[in-house]
Amino acid sequence: MRKTKNIRLQILLLLLIPLTVKAQTDEVHISLTQAIDSAILHNESLKQATYSARIAKENSRGADAVFMPQVGLSYTGYFTNNPLNAFGFKLQQQSVEATDFDPARLNNPGFNKDFVGQIEVTQPIFNLDAIYQRSAARNYSQMQEWSKKRQEEFLLFQVKKAYLEIQLSYKNKEVLASALKTADAFVTRAEDMYEHGLIQKADLLEAKVFQNKMQTDYQTALSNIMNASDQLGFLMGKKPGLMYHVDAVQFDETRVQPLSVNLRSDVAAYEAGLSAATNQLKSDKMSLIPRINAFGNYQFNDVKPFRFNSDSYFAGIRLSWKIFSGTQDWHKIKASKLEQQKMISRLNETKSQAEVEYQKQGDNWPTLLLK
Repeated sequence: MRKTKNIRLQILLLLLIPLTVKAQTDEVHISLTQAIDSAILHNESLKQATYSARIAKENSRGADAVFMPQVGLSYTGYFTNNPLNAFGFKLQQQSVEATDFDPARLNNPGFNKDFVGQIEVTQPIFNLDAIYQRSAARNYSQMQEWSKKRQEEFLLFQVKKAYLEIQLSYKNKEVLASALKTADAFVTRAEDMYEHGLIQKADLLEAKVFQNKMQTDYQTALSNIMNASDQLGFLMGKKPGLMYHVDAVQFDETRVQPLSVNLRSDVAAYEAGLSAATNQLKSDKMSLIPRINAFGNYQFNDVKPFRFNSDSYFAGIRLSWKIFSGTQDWHKIKASKLEQQKMISRLNETKSQAEVEYQKQGDNWPTLLLK
């Protein structure tokens, strides 16, 4: 008798659960097209991939500076009693007089000042390492663009999967609702038969246990709908708690041939990454050869601030060669070579995985129709 009461209490609690879920859950209808559009606009992972692609693109544009001049503007005040600098100030100010050559004045110039306004220009001429560095930046930008495309493709797959899971959960709910209705009728009939002495009490309890199981399965189906809805909402950048109603979707019976492995966006991303690593390695190697750069400045010197009475210019071409910098450059080259080898390994792994996936799906693959 006590066992029967416990079963009835469980049944009562299970019957109250749908009322609680319905009171706390909002129901929204959404089509697959709307779900995909919302995910593309609001999914955080796709946003991050988009930001990464934009950052890489800006860095690639910034690498174009290897061919452009660099211009700087400065204004400086100098103060000294150093004999050499003091006489140099007068030369730069073009204010040297005969009395300035007095030995006593040369040795003890006293307090002197010079205010310098200067424009400095540097023009790269021959920097092979910078050229390869620019190529590496462009390749990396391409890699991020392909990675963004791959992220979008994976997002669409996840949205369709979650959408179909909701549809399947609703179908499962309908089947279990019918089974629960049958179980309820079976229990009602069993109770009637028990009252008339046609079955034993154990038979009645068995019928109620089956009814209890159907109610549990039905609540699990409701929970699965909610979980699938939360997953779809997460992909769309929505807050949890909405229960989505979906349209019926189907597969196109038209068979399509699978794409080539080399046309996959993730493979293209790693190929661009390999090019970036290769160019970075070349850049590190080219940093060991001489560089040629032009430079120049135009300046104004005056004994008083913000006066520009004396002007002069200075220009030249510099050939520089970094002969030795410890072992830093060599270790940097080794690290770049290892990065290149790692990228080769990733590319080979991705291609192999793609081949396995295509072998598993076969020559034909149905396409999901959007309704």
